Amino acid sequence: MRVLVTGASGFIGGILCAELLREEHDVAALVRRPGSEPAGTRAAVGDLGDGARLGEILARERPRCVIHLAAEIASQRSESKVREVNVEGTRRLLDACLSLAGDDPAAGPRVVFSSTVVTGEAAGALLTEEGPLPVQTPYGRSKQECERMLLDSGLPVVVLRPSHVYGPGGWYAHELIPRLRQPGRFAVIGRGENMWDVVHVDDVVGALALAVERAPSGSIYHVVDDEPISFYDFMSTSAEALGVGSPRRIPAALARLVAGANAVDAVTRSARSSNAKIKAELGWRPRFATAREGVPDAVARLMASSSPT
Repeated sequence: MRVLVTGASGFIGGILCAELLREEHDVAALVRRPGSEPAGTRAAVGDLGDGARLGEILARERPRCVIHLAAEIASQRSESKVREVNVEGTRRLLDACLSLAGDDPAAGPRVVFSSTVVTGEAAGALLTEEGPLPVQTPYGRSKQECERMLLDSGLPVVVLRPSHVYGPGGWYAHELIPRLRQPGRFAVIGRGENMWDVVHVDDVVGALALAVERAPSGSIYHVVDDEPISFYDFMSTSAEALGVGSPRRIPAALARLVAGANAVDAVTRSARSSNAKIKAELGWRPRFATAREGVPDAVARLMASSSPT
């Protein structure tokens, strides 16, 4: 199948493109710079800020499926930046897909959209696809608006909502692991008893690949592992895998002064999410059922990639 991936050079995108190629899909990667596309893919040079260019790319590539991963996620960016990239960028991509569809949106490319279940404080509630999400953050609001826009478009759309995605890359590799390895013990904000629904990147990629082939149009799926874990235990498990001391704790009020409200809210959020629907409908099974299994894998792969050869 001809597939176009936005965010192809990102953490999830690079692993996803490799998986799609293993499954013998023909993959074009939307990238800003030639040469930054994942190995084996075809560069489609453009970005979400240029609607005309997106239209040209879709008209040339004519993908049967568009997997939309690209997003602004940095917690310290302004809400206007998050909205411009996530909402307006998705709108431009949607317009390009609709142009390709002609008079019948249902005949257009399938769009598999990577949203999120991490939208705000749920007070430990179990989140399912049938109920509303607690939408409180700029990022969460942007993703929910994109979901509505895409699902109302008439295109064949599938929405996946991963939870906190960890693995050998992304925020886990570039932010958390370096902090855990710094001199002095890593500080958990508050008591760290809030529940975190997490998922290994390999399992997100598996869910996306299934959605390309099997998911019914209009479906929404939560992509999380089998058991939530407390924030403290997730950090402690990561520290143990690295061979460093267990985290200490600092008051949330102090952390807000230093890191800002959005960053603190992201790590103190408490929620559990169900993966029952994607298991039942798509046959998805996480390779790493819990963080206690997945974290050692992620750390081992990071250490292997950073070791001299």
